[in-house]
Amino acid sequence: MDSTGIASAYVTMTQSQTSSAIQTEIMKMAAASDANVVALLEAGAQSLEATTSTPAAPAPGLGGNIDVSV
Repeated sequence: MDSTGIASAYVTMTQSQTSSAIQTEIMKMAAASDANVVALLEAGAQSLEATTSTPAAPAPGLGGNIDVSV
């Protein structure tokens, strides 16, 4: 194997390692993004549960007594 072949093999190997490192970093970023979306959905679900479990009090002067006589 001559020096050109060795250099070519080294460049190919280096490119492969770089590509693998980039792919790994992209997958980590995607996993972190997915985790953030899940956390956001869970927070929304908890907020929704909190608002539906206890009804809000009516504003002062509204809804306390209803006059149904006509």
